[in-house]
Amino acid sequence: MVPEDGDPIPAEQATIVALVIDQIEPDTDITAENLHRALAAESTTPPSLREVRTVLDILAMPHVGFTPGESSAAVLKRMRDMLEVAESPPPPLDFWSNEPY
Repeated sequence: MVPEDGDPIPAEQATIVALVIDQIEPDTDITAENLHRALAAESTTPPSLREVRTVLDILAMPHVGFTPGESSAAVLKRMRDMLEVAESPPPPLDFWSNEPY
């Protein structure tokens, strides 16, 4: 269900996703522990290790299509677009044959 503000990703979760993505450097070993340690050193309210692991699991999904070095804004936009499509109703029946597309 999409929140009242229309954003399918709550602001707090989007912030955590952006923090993790922005910490990932291309051509480096990406581990939850290393990212969590770096975020804890840079942020006054870092995400938990569990939250970092969750974000990495989401980024590893093939349909998210994350590439290290990609901007967090681009990834979040793609995630929002996918969630919006998932929330939309199915296509209408074909008028001529009454069969789903």
